[in-house]
Amino acid sequence: AVVSTQSTGGGPVQESVSKNARNMEDDPVFSVDGDLAFNWAYTNNGARIALSGGYLSPADSWDDNTYGLGNHFSCNPFTGENASPQWAHEIANIQNCPHPGCTRLNIQGTDHGSGSKLISGPVYGNYAIYVSTDATFFPLPGHHLDTEIVVESKPKFTTAKEL
Repeated sequence: AVVSTQSTGGGPVQESVSKNARNMEDDPVFSVDGDLAFNWAYTNNGARIALSGGYLSPADSWDDNTYGLGNHFSCNPFTGENASPQWAHEIANIQNCPHPGCTRLNIQGTDHGSGSKLISGPVYGNYAIYVSTDATFFPLPGHHLDTEIVVESKPKFTTAKEL
């Protein structure tokens, strides 16, 4: 079974945002602080990536109110069963629009189902999220990346107790 998990701690090590970035006030990544939460499941809804600084719906809540990347309402987030493809939406902006009162859910672009409250909007940009257990920095834009990024390991210091 897929388990909702908060997978990072302490916020981002590094963020790179274009000086020309727009719509930052409701961007699903950059408008909220916090740690990454992967596979956030609540009742019959899920988000592949959300941030803990936004609203993370409790497991028993049917409020359709967690927004991020890779969202779906009316599904089984534990098995991946897609009961209603019309409610899939890839990028949902941060908003307070809980079910059942919400009538307009602002989505980036047109990559979403035909659900009546899913409203197409501008695409803000591209998202790339890299997670590491030991990286302290990441190459800035303009550097060529390979499939593997070599990071020098952190030195381990021995304490007096360990001797």
